[in-house]
Amino acid sequence: MIINNILNEKLTPVVLLVLSFQFSIFNLKAQDIHFTMYDAMPVTTNPASAGVFNGAFRGVLNYRNQWAGIGNAYNTYAVMVDGGILKNNWRNGYLGLGLGAYRDVAGENKLGTTKINLALSSVLYLNDKNSASVGLLGSWAQNSISSENMRWDSQFNGQTFDPMAPSLESFQFENTNYFDYSAGALWAYGESASTLSSFNNFTMQAGIAFYHVTRPSRQLEFGDLDRLYSRWAIHAESVIGLFNSKWALKPKLFTYFQGPARQITGGILGRYMIKEESKYTGIFKEMAISFGTYFRLGDAIAPSVEFETSGLAVGVSYDMNISDLSVATGGNGGPEIYLKYVFIPYINGKGTKSNARFN
Repeated sequence: MIINNILNEKLTPVVLLVLSFQFSIFNLKAQDIHFTMYDAMPVTTNPASAGVFNGAFRGVLNYRNQWAGIGNAYNTYAVMVDGGILKNNWRNGYLGLGLGAYRDVAGENKLGTTKINLALSSVLYLNDKNSASVGLLGSWAQNSISSENMRWDSQFNGQTFDPMAPSLESFQFENTNYFDYSAGALWAYGESASTLSSFNNFTMQAGIAFYHVTRPSRQLEFGDLDRLYSRWAIHAESVIGLFNSKWALKPKLFTYFQGPARQITGGILGRYMIKEESKYTGIFKEMAISFGTYFRLGDAIAPSVEFETSGLAVGVSYDMNISDLSVATGGNGGPEIYLKYVFIPYINGKGTKSNARFN
């Protein structure tokens, strides 16, 4: 559908109709969703991340608009909730449970994917600083398309395209439903600050995930069988507190391999602590702001800013295209925004940051 929007301004109506039919019917394709601020939707990044955070439960809303400059491009809406269970029953670990859903839609013909995900992880404390988890993800998905705005050669009268003319086509698209399965593993490490005023805490997470294990078909109509490529995702992120400073560095790396597609995303943000949390009572909560940029190799640069206070966080980024597609987009890749809330219960004498591994 994105190809159609580009061609609208470049080709004659006759050529457009022919190519539109070819790309829309015989080769229906959709992307695996991706986010610039990928670690804001951790269960989407790696099912082993379910419940792996310092808190009781977490909820995230995310919206992404991609390539708005070329018309009806991708719009992605996502929601996720997760948390740990049986934390008081197991001494050396617990289970994580996550539920998420997203809707990804593009084009005048509203080619879209709706997906509901259920993740289950098992978290094991290796020692005071290290933990590991493995996770499974089961998904139900539906692909859909609307034929209302499709264009046919019978609607071209020799001079112009007439959208009110009958298409003389009798077939109808039917939604395609399928089940999908994925798995992942995660390692987390964390060190608390050496003194109350040093702020030299250090945390790191790294993981690997394998998506679309069974390679389900998502075909909407006749043509070549359209099976999802399996996808490998590798990610790592860290928070490095600078000694005797309210500043911290947040380097990030995310890459995936899916069939012929590759994506490598790196990022570096600086985090400044505006207000420190009270160390023992937890009455006064931490407030911080982070800003920096993400870089998708060969694709886009995305400046980003994130604000955190009392378990609530909001992040905004904006993609600026540097790929060949920038000719059509004018360099405007599109905005992304997330809203996250983490409920962190008070622990007597330890404030709300008692677990260095997941801070």
